[in-house]
Amino acid sequence: MTQRLARAMKADPKGPGHFPEPLAWVAALDKTLSGDPSTPNLETHRAKLVDTRDRINTWMQGHPDDYR
Repeated sequence: MTQRLARAMKADPKGPGHFPEPLAWVAALDKTLSGDPSTPNLETHRAKLVDTRDRINTWMQGHPDDYR
């Protein structure tokens, strides 16, 4: 999931420089998950997952032209 979101941000016509904070949050989440998408690992890091989702949603709401 996070890889698709990061790819979409990087492929945006405005470029990855338009999304520095969300890309950093996604990278930190990926590092935390260590490439393990198993349910036990996701449950272990549930708070980080939800926090990252909420931060990205809040950021995107401040950039309505990007919110698709």
